[in-house]
Amino acid sequence: MKPFAFLDSKRRFTALCICMVVIVAGVFLRLIWLQVVQADRLKQLTKSQLTAEYIRGTPRGRIVDRDGEEMAVSIMTGSLYADPEMMQDEQDEKNKQTVQRDVRRLSADLLAPVLKTDAQKLYGIFTGGGRFVWLKRTMEPKEAAQVQKIIKDNDLKGLHFLEESKRYYTKKRAAAQILGFIGTDDKGLSGLEYQLDDVLKGSETTYSKLHDAVGKQLLGLMVNDPGHELQPKQEKLPTVYLTLDSKIQYVLEDAMDDAMERTKAKGAAAIIMDPYTGEILGMASRPTFDPNNFGKYRSDTWTNRAVSMIYEPGSVFKPIVGCMGLTEGIITPDTLIQDNGRIKIADRVIYNWDGEGMGTVPFSTVIKFSINTGMVQLGMKLGADRLISYAKKFGFGEPTGIELPGEEGGILYNPKDMYEPDVATMAIGQGVAVTPLQELRAICAIANGGELLQPYIIKKIVAADGTVIKEGKKTVVRNVITEQVARQMREMMEKVVSEGGGKTAAIKGYRIAGKTGTAEKLAAGGGYAAGQYIASFVGFVPADKPRYAMLVMLDTPQGAFYGSQVSAPIFRDTLQQILVAKGIQPAASEGLPSFEEMNAVGQKDTQKPKQLPVLQRMPDGKIKLPDFKGLDMRNTVDLLEPYKLKLKPYGSGHAWQQKPPPGSEVLENTTVEVWFN
Repeated sequence: MKPFAFLDSKRRFTALCICMVVIVAGVFLRLIWLQVVQADRLKQLTKSQLTAEYIRGTPRGRIVDRDGEEMAVSIMTGSLYADPEMMQDEQDEKNKQTVQRDVRRLSADLLAPVLKTDAQKLYGIFTGGGRFVWLKRTMEPKEAAQVQKIIKDNDLKGLHFLEESKRYYTKKRAAAQILGFIGTDDKGLSGLEYQLDDVLKGSETTYSKLHDAVGKQLLGLMVNDPGHELQPKQEKLPTVYLTLDSKIQYVLEDAMDDAMERTKAKGAAAIIMDPYTGEILGMASRPTFDPNNFGKYRSDTWTNRAVSMIYEPGSVFKPIVGCMGLTEGIITPDTLIQDNGRIKIADRVIYNWDGEGMGTVPFSTVIKFSINTGMVQLGMKLGADRLISYAKKFGFGEPTGIELPGEEGGILYNPKDMYEPDVATMAIGQGVAVTPLQELRAICAIANGGELLQPYIIKKIVAADGTVIKEGKKTVVRNVITEQVARQMREMMEKVVSEGGGKTAAIKGYRIAGKTGTAEKLAAGGGYAAGQYIASFVGFVPADKPRYAMLVMLDTPQGAFYGSQVSAPIFRDTLQQILVAKGIQPAASEGLPSFEEMNAVGQKDTQKPKQLPVLQRMPDGKIKLPDFKGLDMRNTVDLLEPYKLKLKPYGSGHAWQQKPPPGSEVLENTTVEVWFN
């Protein structure tokens, strides 16, 4: 034994103990580092590896018309996503072999036709790695069912569905710009969907799906309630009732489609308003789109021209200026005006629309035949200050405040900057820019006796428990003219339709008041665009006690471009259908015989039936149509209504043609088109 060997052993033992202490201390410190210092970071890292977070929203609140007919609703539907790392077959434990299938390629080939996409593009997504990728959001139920069947029948791994809210616009293009649309994140992007996003959009719930070490989903857990499986409660949201009448809106939309096709106009807008309350009963803009597929349309189709387009109104502005002169005592309906066909103001010569003069005429004739020279003379007497002051009182130069986004305020001169020609041209509706809604609201003040109203389109907002959260109501902004002035102008505007330039707006049996307008269109760089016009008509019916006020505006119609040629007939045909549908009786019965008259013995008019036609209900529930030839509009409606059939009339007088033809069998709620002459 070597001397001092025991000392070497002792040193080795001490060194070993020190090493053991250091190692244990290191492990202990490492544990402290991992479990205390780095605990939060590592928890998040583990969570990100084993869970995937999703956001699930509650279906948006409904939008309905004034009678509760649905216009925008939401349902829960499937959204398809993929976990590319899991898109492979599991190992066969019994045979210890892996099934030789390319799940990604198979999935791409099978799903591409259903998803309407390229298979190679889909395969690229599947081979791109990652744990989560959306394939298609808010799928149609039929489409989702097809995909689910493909996944099940072919045992495709890594493809899953998540429930999300999908918005449906039940009327398709009807009131598209009013309703607007939402994005895939359930956020309102335009129209009332944008304006009322805080009201319509429900709360969102974030939840996670837990996976095991190889990525297999175990169960869904709420992130903010990890002790419970995923069963989010459905939040009940308010319902928004609009002032729109779906029946009126349908007629208006149909009329605008027909107008665009016939006139080839660049754009158009039409509004129907209750002149006594300010409720918007119908509003349409062209070009338009289907909010169910808004991405397939140009962005300019999303624009609501009824509130956002500004243009020079032309002669439809003349009744407003006429009211100014009546209020100031400058003229009366009988004040004589000298019309020479042209008038020179400073260095500007202003002509009548036809270049002709009518000599000495009363002011009522100036309105009736839209005489520019007479309006210029009135404008010069009013002067810049009064013209602008009254225009502001009538609501021009600022937004009306309707609950729709994107409303423009129009343009008014500063009276200090106006020269004599500016005053003259403003009197005939040039040099002032308005929106269709502003113009209609001002005309409604004439229709209702002088009240400038706040137009509104939200009738009420009702909570799920029936509590009314908000309710629209008539709001008088100010009184702008007296009842006497309003009556005088109503009478003059009635003569425009019965005797003057607006005869094409006449509806047989009804008293109509209105005004045509044809204005040169402003050019983008200033001045006027050659050969481009804004054709419009504005009016109300019945003239003495108005139920409906309506404006029609066509932007750059091709061919005929006068308001009397293209806009007034749209006014006539649209309101004629609405008056019949709403059962508003004509003021005069001349030319509108009753059933008894039509069935009188000895009836000689071969166009009139000797006995009333009969509608037959067939065994299968369909209704067999008779020949309506010779019937007037009132009697045709009386025959159709008991069978829940709708009439779409054209013209006035007695029926001579119909669609579907006599003998056709139709279902209830079918629209029957009848031409009258």
